[in-house]
Amino acid sequence: MFSVYIFSLLVGGGFLALSVFGDFLDGTDIDLDLDGELDAEGGADVARLLSLRTVVYAMFGFGATGAILHWFTSPAVTGVVAGVTGLASGALIGAAFRYIRRSGSGTALGERSLAGLTGEVTLEIGPDGAGTVQVSRGERRYSVRARVDSTCPEDLPLRAGQSVVVVRMTDGIADVAPVDMKLLEE
Repeated sequence: MFSVYIFSLLVGGGFLALSVFGDFLDGTDIDLDLDGELDAEGGADVARLLSLRTVVYAMFGFGATGAILHWFTSPAVTGVVAGVTGLASGALIGAAFRYIRRSGSGTALGERSLAGLTGEVTLEIGPDGAGTVQVSRGERRYSVRARVDSTCPEDLPLRAGQSVVVVRMTDGIADVAPVDMKLLEE
């Protein structure tokens, strides 16, 4: 049974560490939603109880408690306490994230909030093609698909490393225009 506790601790703790330290590892271009938006038919919403986030925290609580108590108590007591602790930690975290989602305090800014920010072309953008730009907001960097804005008078391609401004966001694609250095100097 000790191997089950260690497995749960490593898998749950690994995913937990990845979610905590993801920003420090420059994982800002990756957006993962670990909660499915599935609705179960019937009285109990089982899909929300068994979200991936809840399972990960429950595995971590179960594994950590079981690995520690394995050395101090009988296997039956260890199993019961580890099971209760795992379920409690999963339920507590699930309830906390449901509260955050309901209150709106954890909502991310929409894509329209990138409009007006300056960025840098990372993949050349042709007159009638799409490329990519990297835009910074605060400490975070976003890599988004981009195309030349229709109001831009220049038909030249925007080369990698060139500064641009995001005019607007449409369906996840940034309409960009080159930054005029003369305007910035004035």
